[in-house]
Amino acid sequence: MQPRAVPFLVALYLSAVAAPAQADGGAPPPLRTDTPSGQPVPRFLSLKFDKTNCRIGPSRNHPIRYVFRREGAPVMVVAESVDHWRKIRDAAGDECWAHKVTLHAQTHVQTIHQTALLRKPLSGADAAAQLGPGVLARIDARKDGWLKVSAGGATGWIPAGEVWGGALAHAEPGD
Repeated sequence: MQPRAVPFLVALYLSAVAAPAQADGGAPPPLRTDTPSGQPVPRFLSLKFDKTNCRIGPSRNHPIRYVFRREGAPVMVVAESVDHWRKIRDAAGDECWAHKVTLHAQTHVQTIHQTALLRKPLSGADAAAQLGPGVLARIDARKDGWLKVSAGGATGWIPAGEVWGGALAHAEPGD
């Protein structure tokens, strides 16, 4: 293979694995496991640091698009490069590239709107607390489509599909 063909093949691979989720916030792209890491895509991870550079492309040579300043925030990995870069999507739908060392196994979810934490993992259970939009909540447990979370001294259960970072059906491996 000629050296000039490699960038083209990498770009072709990345375009194939980077199919975005539906614009209406619907289902994520189909699950893929033929990735450079062998981990499923899409999957949720969390930001490892309180400052994470996010670039317009998969290398340090690409300019920084923006800087995340929220350790623990959940991000969806939507593509991978062969040299350890992850194309990530945040709760607002913005995408950029972060190196895998800046990410780790998912620890948090983020509320999208006013959300009730329930005392039990049952629809109609009594509310234990209310969380406003944009709150990061630590994942304490997972059970049958429910998440036990804690934030600001409050603990309770929430349907996984009600928060950013909770809706994928497969287990979230570390990176």
